[in-house]
Amino acid sequence: MTMKVTHYYIYIGVLAAGMLLAGCSKDNSDSTQQVGGEPQEIRVQTNVTSMLKGSRTTIDNNTALQDYDLKIDAYYHDTETKYLNGKTLHYDNVNEPNAWKFWAAGAQEHYYWPFDGSTVAGGSTPASTLDFVGFCPFDKPAYIGDPTYNHSTGVSFTCDMSSYMTLASQSSMQEFLVSVLPNQTLATQTEEGGALPMVFKHPLAVIKFTITAASGTHVKINSISINGLKTAGTCTFDGSDMTWTGLTGSTDMTITQTLKYGTATTESTPFLVIPNNYGSKYLTVNATWDDWSNPVTISDYGTNVDFNWQAGYIYTYNLTLDKLGLKVDIAKYTEQW
Repeated sequence: MTMKVTHYYIYIGVLAAGMLLAGCSKDNSDSTQQVGGEPQEIRVQTNVTSMLKGSRTTIDNNTALQDYDLKIDAYYHDTETKYLNGKTLHYDNVNEPNAWKFWAAGAQEHYYWPFDGSTVAGGSTPASTLDFVGFCPFDKPAYIGDPTYNHSTGVSFTCDMSSYMTLASQSSMQEFLVSVLPNQTLATQTEEGGALPMVFKHPLAVIKFTITAASGTHVKINSISINGLKTAGTCTFDGSDMTWTGLTGSTDMTITQTLKYGTATTESTPFLVIPNNYGSKYLTVNATWDDWSNPVTISDYGTNVDFNWQAGYIYTYNLTLDKLGLKVDIAKYTEQW
């Protein structure tokens, strides 16, 4: 699948911090100032992979990302000491269309890179290299625990989805995105064309179901369920790999939705799940046939399916139903989200 990714440029910078030997004010005459003796703004371009369309709970493209304020932290490289602390990144489409800005009290803020050669708190740790961490939305959803940062392992946060295991409950569930971009300097920003590439990633996975043409027009799916899914765990993201550990819970997932070939609804609403390799699980379908003299509903119409879900992927399960059995096909329908 070929995707067009639109980049949005964000002009930000870092205020002078008391822990720097070399300050960031424009009248500072320290010889370690950057080229021209002037503070240099940090510039970031953000994007989120675009895959899903029309989902109520997921953030699937850059336009959707603009609806949210983002939270940005920056740490001195190889430390847990913050240089930017929970700054708000806001998409301003009023005063200056198509512009992301750091924002406070309804106005733009400006921040600047630490000067080359400056150190953290007067010590030996260089201050001019930063690790950036971003969250979307700014106010995390209730099912996400407070994130913590470790310079060796990245960002970690707990997740408890035990209240969101039905399609109805997920209609009000807000997705959570995270971005980690370590080891950045003014030089790397320049090498990237003048903006740091900060990409927001999906910690969860998405599953969907379709009813195929081979099922015919006389059968409808009433509901779909999978037994014993994990509902809680800890996610760690280092900027490259998303790792889930300490998974707990055992709750049945239920999608109550009518799917029927030949109608407008042949595909279920996307459903968020915690990534995990379950191996074989029982998939149950409740289905009704209306081509007999009296419609017949079979409530336990299922089969075993191998479920191996990774963070940031969409899994589409294509269901073919007949009176002899249920066929589940996933070939060619796994996509990176």
